[in-house]
Amino acid sequence: MNRKYFNFDTVLLIDGSLRFLKKKINYIKENSSENILAITCNHRMFNLSEKNFIKAEIDALNLNHLMFSIRPSVKKNILKLSLKREYIEKLRRCYQLFFLFHVLDKYKIKKVVLPQKYFLKFKIKKDEFYLLKKITYDHVEKLKNLFKKKGADSKLLTFFKISKINKNDSNLTRIIYLDDIKDTTDKFSLNTKQIKKSESDLFWIGFDNKFKDVPWKKKYKKDYWYRIAKNSQKEKPLFKYLKYCTRCCLPETWEGIKFDKFGICSICKSSEEKMNINWKIREKLLKKILYKNKQKNYYDCLLPISGGKDSTFQAYILKNVYNLDPLAITHGTNWMSLTGRYNLENCLNKFDLDHLIFHPSRSLINNVANKSIGFIGDSCWHCHIGVGTFSIQTAIDWNFRLIVYGEAPADSDARGQHKKMTKISPFRFLEVSAIVKAKKFVSKDIDLKKLSHWIYPERKNIKNTNLEIIHLGQFIFWDEQKNIDLVVKKFGWKNTQVENTYKGYKSVECVMAGVHDYLNFLKRGIGRATVHASQDVRRGLIYRGEGFELAKKHDVEKPHAMEYYKKITKLSDNEISKKIIKARKNSKFASKLK
Repeated sequence: MNRKYFNFDTVLLIDGSLRFLKKKINYIKENSSENILAITCNHRMFNLSEKNFIKAEIDALNLNHLMFSIRPSVKKNILKLSLKREYIEKLRRCYQLFFLFHVLDKYKIKKVVLPQKYFLKFKIKKDEFYLLKKITYDHVEKLKNLFKKKGADSKLLTFFKISKINKNDSNLTRIIYLDDIKDTTDKFSLNTKQIKKSESDLFWIGFDNKFKDVPWKKKYKKDYWYRIAKNSQKEKPLFKYLKYCTRCCLPETWEGIKFDKFGICSICKSSEEKMNINWKIREKLLKKILYKNKQKNYYDCLLPISGGKDSTFQAYILKNVYNLDPLAITHGTNWMSLTGRYNLENCLNKFDLDHLIFHPSRSLINNVANKSIGFIGDSCWHCHIGVGTFSIQTAIDWNFRLIVYGEAPADSDARGQHKKMTKISPFRFLEVSAIVKAKKFVSKDIDLKKLSHWIYPERKNIKNTNLEIIHLGQFIFWDEQKNIDLVVKKFGWKNTQVENTYKGYKSVECVMAGVHDYLNFLKRGIGRATVHASQDVRRGLIYRGEGFELAKKHDVEKPHAMEYYKKITKLSDNEISKKIIKARKNSKFASKLK
């Protein structure tokens, strides 16, 4: 099969040991044309030093990284079995190898870089790859039987049911032994102290140590937009010449927005529709979809999560309300905040979820973030595209029939509607937010294969799987504020500050949320505070004039994260302004802002 999506040449195992790091660096340098995927399995089986080693190695190797984490209850059950320490160590190695075999199989990768220690530990010769695979699967079977004897839920070990042993597959795998690679690498700096003891219970990859969190104590500079907002008419919008909704605070620059004869916008009209829908009938439809996809020996559905407010609520609905067993997946932005890392780990623990997370390499993200602003007037193309591509790719390769997202498209998209149930397109995130395809980011340094994790499978492949995509907000009354209250009080989800708004929950998981929203303000005259104020006006919590004042106070603040963005993209303020103006012209709505 000629794969165009998630297309990698080689797998490299990262398991908490730095012994072969220089040899790995040397291999990567000598094979720069290869698309290499770094993998790790089961992040809860590592101690703090090993976590720091893995994080440091991911950064040093600068590779795309895929990590699978088995649900927390498995570790608790293993500890209850009172197994010998040597056996637990053997299990740790089996986890890594089992996931390695699964990755090779599912993604059709024919080459692996591996230390000989795995063969030596199992007392077999280094060329007996099939035997290594067989021994690994035998240990997995022993673990499954132990769990069965103790009466543990069979779903706990769903991860170990995803692959079957095939002798022919092993014969097709080419193995590069790290022990045989020459060490010619020069000295390099390695930060093995990125994860502090106080962070040991947080999710521990997917952040930049150079910008772990926003410096909240630092004062915001009062620049041009601050002066414009200060001198504007009280309780009136910032841009006098734009048409605004007569009910909320949204202007005509919002993508796809329409106004009725009374000047009320389509999102306000959509929120009215929610009040007149028979949600009991909708919920019956939801149950029908969920239960027809329930599996006996596999995951019931795919659950894309980020660690945000919706993630925890989605997990609550699927696990606690409908008793489903989803596989949680995350396309990481590599910009996770401290609060985001807490919330993601908390979600996985509270709902006992198996979890798959993919992080693009930092240099690739920095490169794409530079170009993203010119193409879409936004720093976050890789996030917009990844939440769609990684979900669809995983659904195809891991044999899923159902993907479940959170809020309904009509809750935030002026082109959506609640009244009529519409089928969700697999390409929705490309169509409404990413806008451009991966090929736009090809350069002399980055070919299309290096961007394959951001490419959708072919339409016919998606169609042949009969994949169904739903948003819970299409079937249950989605009240964002009530959902937040529930996950905070019942499951310990954390709010915090978020730049450029007065509410601390939207995109709390990302340190770059303020940059995204500030750039949207420059492009459309709409920041996150405008969106939140409009929602609060619709809820009757504030009146429209108050909403405009909140928007003017927060939308115009140049976020602290902008300095980090400029550093990683090497863009100046002037270059950013030029790119924003260029991107603004690509939308008939945004271009109304002069």
